[in-house]
Amino acid sequence: MPMGKSPAKQLTLDEAYQATFLWLDHAGDPPVDISEAAHGSVELRTEKAFVRVRFSDGPVEQSSVLALLRAAETGKKLLLFSPSGFSPGALSIAETQGIALFTLDSHGRAIAETTHARSVSPDTEPDPPFAPRTVEEKDGGLMSYGPPTGTDASTGDEIEDSDSEGIDAAAADWSDCPSCGTTHYRAANFCKSCGTSLQSEVTHTDSSARCRDCGSHNIEHV
Repeated sequence: MPMGKSPAKQLTLDEAYQATFLWLDHAGDPPVDISEAAHGSVELRTEKAFVRVRFSDGPVEQSSVLALLRAAETGKKLLLFSPSGFSPGALSIAETQGIALFTLDSHGRAIAETTHARSVSPDTEPDPPFAPRTVEEKDGGLMSYGPPTGTDASTGDEIEDSDSEGIDAAAADWSDCPSCGTTHYRAANFCKSCGTSLQSEVTHTDSSARCRDCGSHNIEHV
């Protein structure tokens, strides 16, 4: 995406904050302090950086970059994330002052816009939190799944996996965030809604205790 260009679909401030939180955690420098949202921005402090998420209808201007400079903390890197991109003036000042600017695309992926941003980016990108889901939801419930199929090596025909049990097998691949209840695929590391770590706290629910119609775990055995 060209520098300074706003993405076609823009994240909200809350979504931009979530994407930034997950990016910092993936980079190995998780936030230790987070401010309340005010005047279209959220501030996050890590052990190594002072980070601001700036929301605006158009590209972030140089005044926002200068404001970040004034708020700088001694010895900490400066990072600015925006879902609407940056103006040429903002990019120019950031380059000369060593500030990392990142544009967040509609999937929550952080795109480095300055030299310093590229230098502080991790070797691998985190999974974009708002990318299209692999499993679509219909009418508040998970879609039905048939048993996975394989291929008979001798005939080339598809065969069903005898160990799978249709929707019950698929349901075991999903778990809920212990803090807010958002459903995630079992391989997810962090909740895309609240940032809670999932791998250490989530225990997968027995598929026999999951509603076939709506996917809820809130089931009473009678």
